[in-house]
Amino acid sequence: MGRTIDLARRRLILEQAEHQLHLKGYHHTAMGDIAEACRMTKANLFHHFGSKEELALAVLDAKIADYRKRRVEPLCADGDPVEAVSRMFSEAGCFFRRIGCKAGCFIANIGLEMADVNEHFRKRVGLFFSQWSESLARCLAKAKREGRFDEALDPTACAETLLALYEGAVLLARTRRDAAVFARVGKLARRTLETHKTAHYNRRNATMGPKTPCGC
Repeated sequence: MGRTIDLARRRLILEQAEHQLHLKGYHHTAMGDIAEACRMTKANLFHHFGSKEELALAVLDAKIADYRKRRVEPLCADGDPVEAVSRMFSEAGCFFRRIGCKAGCFIANIGLEMADVNEHFRKRVGLFFSQWSESLARCLAKAKREGRFDEALDPTACAETLLALYEGAVLLARTRRDAAVFARVGKLARRTLETHKTAHYNRRNATMGPKTPCGC
């Protein structure tokens, strides 16, 4: 018989595993640590997840699903990509200030740690960042087709640049314990887009999708 699934217990395990993995990384987190945090035996934990890799991938999949719903799906509800990108940085600054600039981005952290040693992790993380970048690129391309950005704007390259600036800001904020880096880098990200705005930019289009939430 297969393992029975206790959904409430599974959610608890995923929450506690995420906390342990986020703070200590994959290689420094033991199944015993997670079992203790869940107040269960290791044997009980292995009843739900057959290995640390299986559990960590389940945590990663849950985080990706959450980020995809809140951060990757169509951007720019107000029809203003420039403001949407600015908001991504400003909201991240507020969030990281509240948590003392600790932990960083879970998906980026585990991607950096595991990409060269485990293809399952690398592919999942790579797909997530590709989808995030492509979603932003679609938003920029739509605005360009409407004549709101000039022909020099490359939506794909610009989206990748903005994402790189964002993840770089997360790294700097975490290592320096300085949330103000989001404001500084966010200004540069905004200027990257503003240099391509045309006289028609402020023409509003209400069909551009939901508002951009805070980034990773």
